[in-house]
Amino acid sequence: MTERKNVFPASEWFDINFLGGFLYSDLEIINQFNQQTYTVGEEKLSSRVLNHWYQYGIITDDRPNNKGWKKFSFSELIWIQIVLKLRNFGLDLKRIKKVKEQINFYNIKDSKSKCPLLDFYMIVALSSNIPIKFIVFESGEAEIVRQSDIDVANELNLIKEDFISIDINKLLDRVLTKKNVKADYLNYSKTSKNPLFNQIEESLSENNIESVTIKVKDKNYLIDEVFFTKDRKQARTLMNMLQYGKIIENKNAGKSTYQITNQKKIKKE
Repeated sequence: MTERKNVFPASEWFDINFLGGFLYSDLEIINQFNQQTYTVGEEKLSSRVLNHWYQYGIITDDRPNNKGWKKFSFSELIWIQIVLKLRNFGLDLKRIKKVKEQINFYNIKDSKSKCPLLDFYMIVALSSNIPIKFIVFESGEAEIVRQSDIDVANELNLIKEDFISIDINKLLDRVLTKKNVKADYLNYSKTSKNPLFNQIEESLSENNIESVTIKVKDKNYLIDEVFFTKDRKQARTLMNMLQYGKIIENKNAGKSTYQITNQKKIKKE
């Protein structure tokens, strides 16, 4: 995959729940999401449109001899709703195919889930009040993420492009008419961000910090905030204000520059 213009910070929540848990699991709900028991009638999506999508690889054509009406899984129905929205936003099938390839990045051989990333975030939306968004950037880059992940990436200036956003919670609520799928759009940020993200935001908001370095040691994050000054008195004053830190004097052509490092430790969740 080419280098991305828009980046979301690595999330311990994602690593634990998706990579370490869901991706290689055999949950019954995965079977339910991927059983092909649904049909899409002519009144909703014509056979001509479906055949066009089959040709572009937007939907996998697994019909016998590529004829007749296809049976769809619940995951495929949700994907169809996403595609219809992307078409309404003006994306052509070539760009939607690129979106699908990125969302399928975590697909693994012999998995019961045809799109683990989408299935995972549907479960999150159904089992919690966390807002989940399917987003597509101007360049065609695509992700499924929590709203809190978007907020953190914006705060750290890691998102460089505008994007369109599809609310997975609302989409599921419309499709599952008998189930009340709701997200808490006011209070999600109070519980979604972990202490590391909060510390990164705090550090980067300080104008006089030149760099921030994060290391992992045992069960802790070690964070070094680095300040520079040419004023010896200011350097000593800064050093005296720190609970843990170090000071280094660098000389160049007889002139001194002082590097002060504020050392912090945050316990991993």
